[in-house]
Formats: sequence, C-alpha cells, structure tokens
Amino acid sequence: MPRPKSYDREEALTKACNAFWQHGFQALGIRELERWTGVNQFAIRSEFGGKEGFFLKALQYYCDAAITTEMAPMKEGGIQEVIGFLNGLVTPGSMTSSEFGCLVVNTGIENARIQSPRLEAAVQAYWATLEDHFRTALENEQNAQGGGLNFDATELAQALIAAVMGVHARNRTQGSQVAGTPLIKVLTASLSSLVPE
Repeated sequence: MPRPKSYDREEALTKACNAFWQHGFQALGIRELERWTGVNQFAIRSEFGGKEGFFLKALQYYCDAAITTEMAPMKEGGIQEVIGFLNGLVTPGSMTSSEFGCLVVNTGIENARIQSPRLEAAVQAYWATLEDHFRTALENEQNAQGGGLNFDATELAQALIAAVMGVHARNRTQGSQVAGTPLIKVLTASLSSLVPE
C-alpha cells in the first residue's frame, strides 16, 4: 500500500517556485529544496522527476498563473490591456512584479550556461505565449480603429517582449519591484500615442 503524501502538491510547487525564483536552479541542492518545500528527496525524485523535473513543474506553475490571470485580458482587449499588463510589472502587489525579477527571465539567463533543452523549451514557450497575447491585443486595437493604426503588430509585439525582459532584469539587479518604472513609462506613453484621442 503506497504511503500517503506528507505534503500538499500545490503548496509544494508554490514553495519551490519561490525558492528557485530567489536562488536560481543551480544554486539549490536537493537538501535545500527539502527544507524550502517540505518535500523529501524520495518524493522529489519519484513524483517530480528529480531536481530538474521539480524545477520544470514549478516553472510551469508560475507560467500558468501569469497566463491565466495577467495575460488573459489581452486576448479580448486592446492597447489599454497591453498597458495594464506592462504597468503590472512594476506595481507592488502584482503577481508579475518582484524584486527577484521574473522566474522565466532568470531561467533563460541561467540556462545560457546550463544548456538544458527542457528548460529552453519551457522558456521559449512562455515568451511565444506572451508575444501571441501582445499581438492579438494590438491587432484587436487595429480592427477596433478600422485599420487606421499604422504599426506592424507582430514587430511591436516582439519589441515588447524584449522590453519586458529588460524591465524584469532591472527589477532583479536593483532588488526592487519598481526599478523598471522609467522604461514602463516610456513604453506606455508610446503605446498610448498610437491610439487617436
């Protein structure tokens, strides 16, 4: 008869997410993960697929939360919803604002050294999803304005991805949720200027 779990899976993923977010993937050993999450070594290996598997599940948990809450309004919205998402990156209390930056950005930077195909795939999937949300919102705005807005939605969406990465990197290096505010102000003013008064 299997032993009952001594932990709550969602709580364990939340704790793992926070641990990896603060310290990165390589810096945390299995024993430290045990301490941070309350999940023992055996369960980390057997139920999460080891340290990398645990990290990937925590990263997916993080990504899913951002996609279903912070990104979701852009699917039906327009430029104001893009602005709302961007402002959230530097708003204390927002789930996308942290003094630790962004777990996806941090992972991408760290994986340049680790070279894990699974981590790379997870990171790229997140950015592709965010780019799609940006592009959809920008196209929605163009359609709402009768096609009179003169910008390339795909190109602008790609530029916004680079800007989001920069905001998170700035927040992380400064240890502040609001360090990227100057860039956000420039971005949101530029986006607002695209829509006629």
